[in-house]
This record gives sequence, C-alpha cells and structure tokens, in this order.
Amino acid sequence: MAAPPPSYTNAPAEAPAYTAAPAAARGSDALPGYNDSNSPSSIFVPSQGINDKLPNHFKINNQYVTAQVTPSELQAHLVLLGAFHRLREEVRTFKGKADIPMEPDERWAVFLQRSVYRFEQWAVRMIGGEGQEELLGEGPRVLAPNEVPPLDVLMVWHTYMLNPRTYYEDCLRKLPGLLRIGSFPLMQLTGSIDSETLLAHPPSEGRVAAFTGFTNQPFECPLNMTSDETVPVYCPNCSQPNTIPWITYKGDGFAQRGFGCMCNNCRFMFDRKTLGVRKFYEDMEKCIVNPDRFFLASASSRNTIVDYHAGTPAEVKWSQALTATVLSLEPGTVPAPAEIWGRQIGWTMKAVEDYCRIGVLGKRKNQTWIATPRP
Repeated sequence: MAAPPPSYTNAPAEAPAYTAAPAAARGSDALPGYNDSNSPSSIFVPSQGINDKLPNHFKINNQYVTAQVTPSELQAHLVLLGAFHRLREEVRTFKGKADIPMEPDERWAVFLQRSVYRFEQWAVRMIGGEGQEELLGEGPRVLAPNEVPPLDVLMVWHTYMLNPRTYYEDCLRKLPGLLRIGSFPLMQLTGSIDSETLLAHPPSEGRVAAFTGFTNQPFECPLNMTSDETVPVYCPNCSQPNTIPWITYKGDGFAQRGFGCMCNNCRFMFDRKTLGVRKFYEDMEKCIVNPDRFFLASASSRNTIVDYHAGTPAEVKWSQALTATVLSLEPGTVPAPAEIWGRQIGWTMKAVEDYCRIGVLGKRKNQTWIATPRP
C-alpha cells in the first residue's frame, strides 16, 4: 500500500518576515533545473530589481516554501524562447532563391532535421560522447565560452531536455559529456542572445573555430538548403557509408519525409525505420557486452523491461533473457554482427517485437500473456 502524503500540521502560523531574495539565495532543497553557476564570457543581465518584485516565500497547503525559480530566470527563459520563435519564422518565411521549392512547414521540418544532426555532432565530438569517459574525467564541469553552440543547436538541446528521463538515460548511455555539464546553463546561453532584437550576438572567432573544427559544420545553419548539400549515412546492412543529399526533387532526401536509399555497396534498400532497427540491435549488443552498466534494478535504469501496468522495472533477469533472445545467443556466446540479426529477425520493429514476445513467453510459461496494444 502506498505511503500516506506528508503531514503539514507543524507548519508555522505566521509567514516569515519578507526580504527580497537575491538570485543565488535559493535553498539547498531547490528542485534541479536551470543552472546559472557557470562563468562564461557573457551572462544574461536581467532587468534591474526584477528579483525584488516577488516575495521569496509562498504559502502552499499551510506550508511556507522558498521560490524554486527567480524572476530573472523567467525573464531569461522568455528571451531564449523568443529567439527560437524568431528563428522559426525566419526559416518559414525565407524569401531567397531556392532550387527546390518547399512550403513553410516543410522548410522548417528540413531545417530541424539538419539542426538535430548538428546537435549530435556537437554533443559527441565537442562535448564528449560514448567511449570518452576516461578523457572527460569525473564530476561536474562548466560549459566553456567557446563550447556555446549556435542558436539552432541550443534549440535542439533545450527541446531534448523537455523529456528529462529520456535525456538522462541517453546521457548515461552515449552522451557522458552532457551528463557532466548537468542542468541547462540558462543564464550563460541566454547571454549569447540580444534581449531586444532576439538575435544571437556575433560569435567570437574562437567560438566559430571550435564549433566548425569539431563538428565539420558551418557555425550558422543555412536557412535554405540546396540539393547539393549532403550527409554521410551508414548502411544498416553492411555498415558502409553512403553520401546522401539532404533534399531532392523526388522528396526522398535524408531530411525529407519520403527518405529512402539503396546502399552503393550491398544494394540494400533502407529508410529511417531500418536505421532505427540497426540502432536497436547495437544497443542490445552493448547490453550483452556490458550487462552491469545497462541492466540496473532502479526506476531510472535504461534498457530495462518495464511493467506497463505499474510503470516499474521488471526483474533484471527478464531484461537479460530478452536481450539474449533478440540476439539469438546461447549462454557464453559472442553477439553476431548487426547485419546478421537483421537477416535473421527482420529489419522492422514489428518483426523485433514478435521475435521478443515469442522468446519471453517461452521463459514465462506460468504467467498470462497480455497483448501489447498497437495503433
């Protein structure tokens, strides 16, 4: 039976005397969130006296609590969101010459696809990706001034963190550099934006050189994309790189809804769903190679079977059994290459789901099977 909610019978009868709360005076029990403890070259400067306009405590259910967010942080957040909105409108209303005409929403979707790719390159190559844990060291660190990314990458980062559990799990698995930075450095990042025009301040030469050097991407993401611009995509079947246009006249470019490609090496046809299955097999391989890291009996563990009725992780043995089943492994054997799993199981998540269900049901003979709802 769930524990009863905490009692507030001992709450003070009178509110404490009001004093203006400085930005750094929040209690140690404040919720984790935006962090302004970094020391960049430029930090957002809020309106003078804005933090004096609200009390530093509020009465909630007869309990007086300190503020978890300050007015200056709210102001900074609004500036950041305003800059994102202005960027979106600039892309959607682009008036320049385009070799492939697109509707405003389609142009924005293409822009976002490239921004996500740029974020991945920045997070892995510049901040630190999987396999670089020893080089990164331990403990939290601040984001260096030259590591502050362009506005479109900031937008992807901010959106990513709106799903905190997924973000945390992905940081544990493949983005240890972001995990060390911790919470979103709001005041530092907003300092790179003009609060009046909502345009990004001109970046320093060092900041531009660092971003382009690590990511091999231009600092400013082009508002308009041409059919000549390409991206390397690795074939899920043979792991060989393919140079693919971001957009095409046919609508099957990497950033477009109808993306599809035939591998130049093995002639295998693949799309985004196939690439997703390949990533799934790669994650399963990591689970087998390093089970202590990927099978944790905690509510926040990654790659763990979850009871979808209760929302709690199932026993670790079921996750281990599922992984071994998916990879067609006998005890003590080494995982096969991902292309072999694809040929044995299939290159769709529906095929993977069916294969997993058969294996798990064989190990849970005494338990009733409940079908997974599908759209």
